[in-house]
Amino acid sequence: MNKELKNLWLTLCGKGVSLLGSKLFGFAMSFYILKLTGSAQSFAISLLITTLPMVVLSPIVGGVADRFDRKIIVVGADFISGVAMLAFFFMIPQSGLSLPMIYFAEFILAVLFVFLNSAFGAAYPNIVSRANLTKINAYSQGLDSILSIMAPILGGIIYGLIDVKLFFMINAISFILSSFSELFIDFHMFGVATQKASEKAPFIQNLKEGFRYVAKQKTFMTIAIYALVINFFLSGFSIILPVDLINYHGISPQVNGIVQAAFPVGAILMSIYVGKKNIQFSQMLFKNSMLLFSLMMFLFAVPVLPFIHLQALVPFYYGIAMIALSMVVILVNVPLQVLFQVTIEDAYRGRAMGVLGAMSQGIMPIAYLLTGVLMDFLPSYSILIFDALALSIIAISVQRNANLKEVAVTQG
Repeated sequence: MNKELKNLWLTLCGKGVSLLGSKLFGFAMSFYILKLTGSAQSFAISLLITTLPMVVLSPIVGGVADRFDRKIIVVGADFISGVAMLAFFFMIPQSGLSLPMIYFAEFILAVLFVFLNSAFGAAYPNIVSRANLTKINAYSQGLDSILSIMAPILGGIIYGLIDVKLFFMINAISFILSSFSELFIDFHMFGVATQKASEKAPFIQNLKEGFRYVAKQKTFMTIAIYALVINFFLSGFSIILPVDLINYHGISPQVNGIVQAAFPVGAILMSIYVGKKNIQFSQMLFKNSMLLFSLMMFLFAVPVLPFIHLQALVPFYYGIAMIALSMVVILVNVPLQVLFQVTIEDAYRGRAMGVLGAMSQGIMPIAYLLTGVLMDFLPSYSILIFDALALSIIAISVQRNANLKEVAVTQG
């Protein structure tokens, strides 16, 4: 096995171990919160806590990823996450797990994940060659999808067999094992010099340069603004789906796990397709994805319409819809990620991707809170239908935007 291939597989294995633990933990905590409170607002707060650090810290952590050794950041973030989970496990009182403790644990993990995600995302072009960049992104998405199939099913089974606090221990072990495997990844196989050059400037100056770099890129700014608006309408779905499944349809943890596991099936298929065909981001791809997202929001509104009664067909319907939705997500996300990694200079990559991520996700905390409040007053289908109409209008705007026509030139 050559060094580059070894790098690729070590990266996938390192991410895979920690992802499985995190997904099991996330599934267990989400179900526990909904069962404990029965409130969409409580679940929305949980999502807000896990999203807010990404929005606020991404530009700063991106600067850290450009300035310091990305390997140390990745290994350190995973190891500290494991230690933190161990600490929480031993701090849980005999009376049981409380909502504030769950929120606090989720916040700590979210902060550390920003460091891990920013450093790993910026390091991909240094871990593998440009020829394998689409492959490592597609395979990462595929791995995430495979684990997303396993985690809800395993989580649904394990949830009823063990104390919920043991999910903290499982997550801790996964993070520590992951940090060990990441020690053997060569983070400097490609493009070392440009990263070292960026370390000479003061940190605040580095951050300012990152913002200026992004501001000069019309294509990136246009995509980020569109992503901001799109995320506003799509973010609420993360709250609506579990609330509809658990509170409206009354499905069990096991069936909920199976439905959630359907999402990665489509993601795996599309990841393989994108990796094989080396699909590039384009204006047409972006527009078509928005139209498909619009259609999917409408399809998810159908089962909760007052005159629709799917009954025993509910898991099957949601499963098929989840597969279709995941295929659209991968179709647009992987080519977009590769576009950023290929076209952003290595010296600016961490900061630029951090700024772009913060811009595109900045509206998500507001969307979570708004959806959580609206769900207590409005039927979910009304929110989903409104989102579908908004996304279709965005698709028309994407088609007419002149800045997005430059994407093909930028990649060339």
